[in-house]
Amino acid sequence: MAVRIRLAKFGRRHHPIYRIVVMDAKSPREGRYLDILGTYDPKRKVLINVYPEKVKEWVLKGVELSHRAKAILWNHGILKEVVPEDYEMKRVGDYYVFEKRKSKKSKGGEAA
Repeated sequence: MAVRIRLAKFGRRHHPIYRIVVMDAKSPREGRYLDILGTYDPKRKVLINVYPEKVKEWVLKGVELSHRAKAILWNHGILKEVVPEDYEMKRVGDYYVFEKRKSKKSKGGEAA
């Protein structure tokens, strides 16, 4: 089962509000979600509330991020705070995944 962090629309007419949620990739936009990570208001361009500890927990589990969810969390500084330094962001198709960096070891031998 592919799990993604993406936006789920709710709110009223002419004033949408989006929840940043963790969902199964096959679920519809307003479908069932596994966890709520925050709320975003696109009219005011502000995060109403966000749970960085939940974001970190899901990112470390290896979930995919949609382009819009990644942009919102990155621009508000959430991903910069929660993702450890030894992880890097990789694009896989239309989505982003954080993977652990591979350490580069020098292949040169010791000079004697």
